[in-house]
Amino acid sequence: MKKFLVKVPIIVFIAIVALMVTTLVVPSAPAQAAEPAPQCWGVFVGISNYQDSESCPPLYVAGDDAQGFSEALGAVWGSDHMKIILDSQGTKQGILDAIDWLAQNAGPNDLVVFTYSGHGATGGYLTTYDCTDSYSSMISAGELAAAFKPVKASQIVIILESCYAGAFNSALSHNGRVVLMGSKSYEVGWVDPGLGHFVYGYYVIKAFKLFNSSESTLVDTNQDYELSAEEIAAYAAKMTIQYEQQHDFDSIQHPILFDGSLGDLDLVAKFIFQLNGNLPAGTPILTVDGVSYATVPSYLLWIPGMSHTLSIPQIISTGAGSRFNFDDWNDGDTSTVKVVSQGLLTANYNLEQLLSITSKYGDISGAGWYQDETTASFSVTSFLETPDTRHIFTGWSGDFTGTAPEGMLYMNTPKTLTADWRTEYLLNLSSEYGTPVGSGWHNEDESVNVSVDPVQGFIIRHIFDGWTGDIASDQSNTGLIMNAPKTIAAVWHTDYVQLYVLIAVILVVAGGVTTTIILIRRKRAVPPVPPSVIPPPASY
Repeated sequence: MKKFLVKVPIIVFIAIVALMVTTLVVPSAPAQAAEPAPQCWGVFVGISNYQDSESCPPLYVAGDDAQGFSEALGAVWGSDHMKIILDSQGTKQGILDAIDWLAQNAGPNDLVVFTYSGHGATGGYLTTYDCTDSYSSMISAGELAAAFKPVKASQIVIILESCYAGAFNSALSHNGRVVLMGSKSYEVGWVDPGLGHFVYGYYVIKAFKLFNSSESTLVDTNQDYELSAEEIAAYAAKMTIQYEQQHDFDSIQHPILFDGSLGDLDLVAKFIFQLNGNLPAGTPILTVDGVSYATVPSYLLWIPGMSHTLSIPQIISTGAGSRFNFDDWNDGDTSTVKVVSQGLLTANYNLEQLLSITSKYGDISGAGWYQDETTASFSVTSFLETPDTRHIFTGWSGDFTGTAPEGMLYMNTPKTLTADWRTEYLLNLSSEYGTPVGSGWHNEDESVNVSVDPVQGFIIRHIFDGWTGDIASDQSNTGLIMNAPKTIAAVWHTDYVQLYVLIAVILVVAGGVTTTIILIRRKRAVPPVPPSVIPPPASY
């Protein structure tokens, strides 16, 4: 037991030391940094006029091709992510420096596009502005491939519209790249002043324009709302051949494509927002990445693979009792906040109308918002009574009339109802004597007559003195207004005058009777006169 107790502190000490060594000596794994959002970078070269115009005749429209590419992508990528190299800027060193600029800026998750419009030479050469008869003054396929080696972007698109563009196919073939070449290695590339571009370049640029139009399915063949380099190549190749065949060119160029991308290499993503109804003009319906749109744009173009947060309001008030209430999206989601990268979303709103119900008394049901052109049911408590007050429903007024406490209303506009009532108050009359008239239930503000016989009794009488309580009057017949429950009592006093008179009469009568009796009795009690006293009758 003692050995065990000694070992325990040693083990604890060793554990603490090991922990400290691990913490101080072994470096902790760094926190995983968030992957940067993908960016897009572009260099667009267009050489219409060359320094040696005899060796390299003017092409006139090559610069328009470069401008067209920059306009198609600049609104999405940003002007600071693009370089346009025109004419005298398109020297050999100028072009290679521009590619070096891509290498310095583009990250592993980024997308790079390089386009060249100008003369080309057999064997795979780009004719630069300052080129001479020497091939060394041009950019060979090998030099172009070497220039792109330092570019770290995982996705690279190269578009070459020149004669013999297909000669670059082998040198530029690389995983993660898509190379669009306007002609085969032995074919020339045609310029058409009527189109204002190289024929191939015109249809490449038109693919972007179609993607941004109602005819987007002509180029977005998989209908995923993203325009890929492969879709552009397929459309431009088909249309180039078709155009040149229809316009009797001396030869037909056959564009070719190298596709080293796993899956489609998308250049632009499109988002379309729609509503199922017409909202009031100027309504701030859509917010994307913190930016609100009062007027819904036809579409938004984004960098492929980027996530965007959009939100819409749940309720949009139009005033005066109408509103739009968000129901769901076309994908069934009912959240007003969504994260999207491309596609089409339709926000489904229901137009609703407000049913307003007012009632001074009772409990109402049915008030609230209803979907437009639906039926609302409503009701109200029809009778309320307290010991001295009661309220009786008499009917509806406003957008509905009727005397039943329940009803139905077609809600095609905002509606307002009022429940009308009649109020009755109880009049309590009390009297110790007699029967007062006027007690019971009476309508509010009704004029009521109250009365009672002012004299009660005969010998002992009760005389009315007046009313007390919610009225003060000495009139036995009077009126009052029932503006509240009333309680009234009759006040009396007792009158004994008749009793006193009766008693007096009785006493007088009793006294007279008594006196008469006494007198009669006395008369009967007189003794007879003795004969001696009676004088003799006189004789004549």
